[in-house]
Amino acid sequence: MCKPYSTVLFLLSAALALPAALSAAEEPANPLRFYEDANGSYLQLTLSLALAFFNQNNAWYGNDKGVLDGQTVGSWAESLIRPGLEGSYLLPNSQSLYGRIDLVQANTFGGFDAAGTSAGMGDVNWLGIDDAYAGWRSGTLFGSLGEDFLDLSFGRQTYTTGTGFFLYSQGSSGFRRAAYYLGGRNSADYAAIARMKSGGWSGDLFYFKANNLFPGDTRAGGGTLEYAFADEATLGGSFASIESDLPDRDGMRVFDLRVSIKPFALMNGPMILRPFTFDGEFVREERAHGLDAGVGWYAAIRYQWSLPWKPELTYRYASFNEYYDTLFYSATDWGSWFQGEITGEYDLFNTNLDSHMLRLKFQPVEPLTLNLFYYRFSLRNPAYFEVQDSHYVDEWNLVADWTVNSHLSLSLVGALAIPAAGAIARLGGNENWTATMVLATVRY
Repeated sequence: MCKPYSTVLFLLSAALALPAALSAAEEPANPLRFYEDANGSYLQLTLSLALAFFNQNNAWYGNDKGVLDGQTVGSWAESLIRPGLEGSYLLPNSQSLYGRIDLVQANTFGGFDAAGTSAGMGDVNWLGIDDAYAGWRSGTLFGSLGEDFLDLSFGRQTYTTGTGFFLYSQGSSGFRRAAYYLGGRNSADYAAIARMKSGGWSGDLFYFKANNLFPGDTRAGGGTLEYAFADEATLGGSFASIESDLPDRDGMRVFDLRVSIKPFALMNGPMILRPFTFDGEFVREERAHGLDAGVGWYAAIRYQWSLPWKPELTYRYASFNEYYDTLFYSATDWGSWFQGEITGEYDLFNTNLDSHMLRLKFQPVEPLTLNLFYYRFSLRNPAYFEVQDSHYVDEWNLVADWTVNSHLSLSLVGALAIPAAGAIARLGGNENWTATMVLATVRY
């Protein structure tokens, strides 16, 4: 039988050859589009490939055997193959019907992931449908309200808002679904979404059933309202009511408020101050059955200099109490919202956690972006984890992203986590945990 990595390497090689061949002539909007009419209706194939190799030393601070029931973490690989079909059909008044379906082949091989989700299972392969949805956009049907004022969709799809702090993924990966780090199953079992947008206002109504890996269905319904004052300021919020077979989630009411603003640019302040951006979000989870409320929030400030290499510096503080449930969060960027390529990926998942983050981002050359992160993690309530010291881990991440062309990107990640008294007491190891990853992705 063909090994997963052999299949993915073959497909990556084929995908690499395609952009090279297209570069000799003018590259079309999508080289996999096979039908398009004069009105703009189209059908096209889509393809996404990902292949990642991981290596870890002193995992779990040297106590991986103790944490993972005698298993030793070393190296492993993950891959995703996602072919799909999508299209749009234009109706009168520029209305449109659209839809998408894709198939995901996820693999973990050559070892098990550092979270231990595939430990003892050997090579793990999973094949299934992720996206499968259809929708309708209103075009100019509602006249003065703007084009595509209303967008209705239903099926296996993902509902996202903001930076992914609260709502970004309704699926789960790892264990028998393989590809713990890369993911692959993001869509809900089913979701109905009504999106509305007119001028600076936008609003959504949603209802979905999450695609849980383990028994215990969770369903959420609610809405989002957002207003963009200008390019320099956005204020938004979401509300969700949760029904679940899990007692600590059933009856939960979630309130989310978020803001992003460039105050000096908005007020035509001094040019040197206009790049300052302030971001923040606050989530409160009111629980039923007399359970304590979960609270999570962050505040961030960033500044980009008008200099060669485009240096950008960000400071962010994030806090989550011990009752906070991450619910449907996911990764939207390095460090958001898996905080740290070690701590946030494998250990602490934004609960009972306070974090300080410094991020320096710059581009030495146009296709290459470098990111240097420093995190200081502390336990908000050490006693909740039966330890005494709040200082948990100091972590450094270095990430290099190379955009080869519009279809191919490569990433190299290095991470170092230095345990403090909190992690040593909780996990029983005192060695520095190091991790590296090489990732290649192709998208059409």
